Amino acid sequence: MQITFEERPICQAPLSVLKHLYYNTVQYGLSVRQFTGAHWRYWEELPERLRKAQNDPEGLDSIIVELERLAAGSEERLQKRRAQKEEKWAEKEIILNAQLLSVLAALPEELLALGFKRVIGNDSLPPRLKIVDHVVTPGEQGEDLNFVEPDLLLLGDRHLLMIEAKTRGGEISSRDYPPQQLLNYLHLVAKCRESNIASPPNVFTHLILVPSTDSRWLKKHSEWVTETCDGAGRLRVDPDACVRLSSKHASYNYERLKDLARETPIYYRSWQQLSEAFEWAIEQFADGRNQEHWQKIGSEIKELATRAGQYK
Repeated sequence: MQITFEERPICQAPLSVLKHLYYNTVQYGLSVRQFTGAHWRYWEELPERLRKAQNDPEGLDSIIVELERLAAGSEERLQKRRAQKEEKWAEKEIILNAQLLSVLAALPEELLALGFKRVIGNDSLPPRLKIVDHVVTPGEQGEDLNFVEPDLLLLGDRHLLMIEAKTRGGEISSRDYPPQQLLNYLHLVAKCRESNIASPPNVFTHLILVPSTDSRWLKKHSEWVTETCDGAGRLRVDPDACVRLSSKHASYNYERLKDLARETPIYYRSWQQLSEAFEWAIEQFADGRNQEHWQKIGSEIKELATRAGQYK
């Protein structure tokens, strides 16, 4: 496996939403069942059932009753889809993350670095950061190439900042951050260090962005998280517990991942802290000619932070 990084164009954010929409239609109320009331297999099998029922009045009546019931529910399904569009679409995690990517992509590389240094409270990040995508090239047969899909990657001076963003778009719609997800990010670190490409990333930082800084966004946190914010502002984990609580992958070197869990700086921050950090960074950037423009972008980040954490 070989991993390279390409600068991410601004247009990629809406395309990622469309890709997610295509592969996750049920989440958006666009599945056959949510339009018609029955799974697609029901409609696939219906013609054959009707053929068999031609000389079976009772069987035919049963099918008609089923279809009448499905037809009677069309108005209710329509209203549910409208509610999905009007009330929930803009608060889906994939939507908020794509909007964040688009907003951040409009900022200069120096301002991006300044904002994220403030978020994590660590000046070790490079002076310039750009948003990138990782490209995985197959190596050994059978390797899992889709082990992690980072929400946001920023690269500068061979330092890779890996960000996983969790939102709270509804009372029961959030997805917690499990220990398996951390191991997937650490596997990305391991594979980057093994890549035989020119100037691969050699310094790594992981940021978990959540609706609020209490530990409930970390799945089973009491079993693998020892501190969410230690004296250096880092999240600390029990590497052995992370492995024990995760599903096993043949391609993972778990002893190496445990070492990386100890070595890699991990930060746990809220969307509100992200918003405040960029508000500060924009003031510090002091770009007189474009200051008003950057402040408008800061307001967009603040609005996203409000929506991402509104149910905290």
